[in-house]
Amino acid sequence: MTENKKYLDDLKSELNKYTKKLSEIQAHFKGKAGKDFEKIFQALGDVLHEAGDSYTRLKSASFDEWEPMKKIATKAFKELKTSFDTFLSTSSEQIKIQAGKIEGYAEEQLECVAGYVRKNPIKSVLLAAGLGFLMGRILK
Repeated sequence: MTENKKYLDDLKSELNKYTKKLSEIQAHFKGKAGKDFEKIFQALGDVLHEAGDSYTRLKSASFDEWEPMKKIATKAFKELKTSFDTFLSTSSEQIKIQAGKIEGYAEEQLECVAGYVRKNPIKSVLLAAGLGFLMGRILK
């Protein structure tokens, strides 16, 4: 296998990998993501399309055009990788922030319930017994 053929095969593999990743991301977030994510998906799609165009031009390049086109394709694929890495990093950070907010809210609510139980122990026991009885009847 020639060096150029191997390079083209590697680019094609990368292109397929990122196309699949973008499809999976879009399928997962379809209808759930806000306008900001839609813009990010569009930007990732544009970068992916540019990399695909670079691959196509490089594949059909003549011997004299090969090296300049290879530089363009290499740059496009580096931008593609960087864009996906940035998206995944940003998404992970946003998930951590939201998880922290949810954890804080859950702790607040747990404190409220614990405070109520401390202030009203008899009511709490009767309420728990009543709910237990109802759940037992429903599940029976």
